[in-house]
Amino acid sequence: MLMTTTSSIEGQAISRYLGVVAGEAAIAPIELRDFAAFIRREGAGRHPEFEKLVRETRQVALLNLQTEAQELGANGLIGIDFDYAYLASDGLVMITVSGTAVLLAEKRPS
Repeated sequence: MLMTTTSSIEGQAISRYLGVVAGEAAIAPIELRDFAAFIRREGAGRHPEFEKLVRETRQVALLNLQTEAQELGANGLIGIDFDYAYLASDGLVMITVSGTAVLLAEKRPS
């Protein structure tokens, strides 16, 4: 599936807009406690372990987005945007990704 943060896909014609879709994923509290312990132990700076955890969680959110789009019959996603939120009451970091599911016109052989 073609996915982009832009409002169109170069060289592709959009034949139908199927609607806004979203995917979510969260980093669990136990993972954050482990990260907090890591920060206390290692100090400030970049933290590759946490960055890897965020990348993996973002990929799960993208897969959820793609699944929702496919359920609508989409073969493309445009206008993809990420949001990150810390839910203090639950101690979760939530990653939400949204976009517009589209049906791209099939290319005709030249």
